Amino acid sequence: MADSMRRLQWLIGFGAFLALLLSHLMYGMVDVSLFAPPGSVHQEILVHVRVPRVLAAIAGGAGLSLCGLIMQTWFGNPLAGPSVLGVSSGAGLGVALLVLMGLTTSWWATAASAMAGSLLALILVLFVSHRFRTTTSLLIFGLMLNYVVGAMITVLQAEAQQDALQQFVFWGMGTFGHGSMATSLALCGAVLFAGMGLRTMHRDLDIWTLGPLTAQSMGVNNSTMRWRIVAVAGLLTGGITAACGPVAFLGLATPHVVRLLTKERSHRVLIPLTALTGAILAMGADWVVKGFGSMEQGWPLNAVLSLIGGPMVIWVLVSKKDRLHD
Repeated sequence: MADSMRRLQWLIGFGAFLALLLSHLMYGMVDVSLFAPPGSVHQEILVHVRVPRVLAAIAGGAGLSLCGLIMQTWFGNPLAGPSVLGVSSGAGLGVALLVLMGLTTSWWATAASAMAGSLLALILVLFVSHRFRTTTSLLIFGLMLNYVVGAMITVLQAEAQQDALQQFVFWGMGTFGHGSMATSLALCGAVLFAGMGLRTMHRDLDIWTLGPLTAQSMGVNNSTMRWRIVAVAGLLTGGITAACGPVAFLGLATPHVVRLLTKERSHRVLIPLTALTGAILAMGADWVVKGFGSMEQGWPLNAVLSLIGGPMVIWVLVSKKDRLHD
């Protein structure tokens, strides 16, 4: 019975994934055919607009969801995630230093700066985490880090030129539609590589849910695991933030959606299922962005994700508040 339910869940998931994928490629401001003749306008739209956008949505949704899953497992807190703990803010500060100070606008420089900022923020959080006895204190530290970094970005915005400020504001709204084919393929490759690496850690992640002391007594290397999580979460968050802007809520909300959909608690199953669910949610949100947007470029992605993810996080706070007590 359990195996049949599991197969049904995967079948529904892949069906939703394929339906969103095909609809993204075919429908929009201009409806195109998947079998458009070479050299036609429809083929140009597919190759240069639709395919990069849908690949960016898949990579962004899957990557941020995986970051949320491993960070919630590591910190043992359902509200842990790249944005809540300051990682996305660190990436945003890295981009702000380049764009608002007029240093460069190239994608590779922006990506490197965002990755460096996110890694520094996450390393800082992990370093101070040893000084806190409760997860609530750590979350408060993450929120304060967000405020401090946000204040620094505000100062940079106040001193920036109008063109640079406008570029940074649009970047901060988030979008899956500005990346090139090379950028989207690079993101997909990074997420696939990270997912495969995390899959090899599934046993250690499962043991870690029993508690740090129990995990270490069963042979889990605390230091090695910590820095692998730092590398994966920091690099993925930095790369996705650089290409798509600070995408909200996916990393925080998707693991909870997965836990609602399945009783599986092994990371061997949770890792691929979380990646698939994140990709579906990202494509679904992007459908709202381009399908119902009255503006030329549609609604801001982060506005749509906040409208979807905000109530979901509130539901987690209300229904599972007992898990948040120290």
